Amino acid sequence: MGISLSTKNKKESYGGNYMIKVNEEQIDRIQVLHHILKTCCDNTNFSAPISQDLARGIRVLDVGSGPGTWIFDMSSDFPRSTFTGIEIQSFMLPTIHPSNTHFIHNDILQGIPFPPNSFDYIHMRNMTLCFTENQYEQIIRELIDLLKPNGYLELCEQDISCYNMGPVTRKIADEMGKLLIQRSMNPFVASRLHVFMKKFGLQTVQRGMVMLPISELDGKIGSLHGQTVFSGLLGVKDMLAKQMKLTGPEASQLVNDYRKELQSIRMYSKYTRVYGQKI
Repeated sequence: MGISLSTKNKKESYGGNYMIKVNEEQIDRIQVLHHILKTCCDNTNFSAPISQDLARGIRVLDVGSGPGTWIFDMSSDFPRSTFTGIEIQSFMLPTIHPSNTHFIHNDILQGIPFPPNSFDYIHMRNMTLCFTENQYEQIIRELIDLLKPNGYLELCEQDISCYNMGPVTRKIADEMGKLLIQRSMNPFVASRLHVFMKKFGLQTVQRGMVMLPISELDGKIGSLHGQTVFSGLLGVKDMLAKQMKLTGPEASQLVNDYRKELQSIRMYSKYTRVYGQKI
């Protein structure tokens, strides 16, 4: 079935604590990033050992589902399973979707509208800029409650800093880290995911890392990923300029210098994927 995003109330918005101003460009960024991650993760959308379960038919929850790109991909691959997406940004919710999918407008910081033991598999990614560390920890606890026995929770987060950074990129990463810390967010929360899972009793916790190029020097994937990272920077540009006490022209120059580094330096972004099982 075709996919359509609602055109009602399309606007720029900050949902909850989310630091990136969400607009049409950011929706495009989210969709492109999904396909980049899938390509760089051996053409898979998950790491947990649930392929046979998905083929047989299970209940799946995607937290922070955005425009539904991950869910649409998964629901096509596994038509016998049912997929529910939760998203705080109502204007991102799809209005037309496959029959085995369902989307809910909900702020999970205000509670998740499902009873315990509701889902066989729960997926959440790219929430570093959404939650404080305490909120992230609390959400993991609540998601584990929603899992059925033997169900899996899987999380994926990107490091704020990159590898082989140029001087401008390093400056931006340092300032973003400071900005997150001021908001009680952890710029290194990706390194804590497995700790949280073990703390709340998940078993067989497994962690893997994937390095994604962000320079056009590394071909099509590097070029596309670089564009998504650059779009993400534009989404926090005003906030970052205020943090760094930059004038409008100075902020624009910083962005332009960053683009030049994306074009001239082979830099890499690390994503951490972690899953654990509820026994």
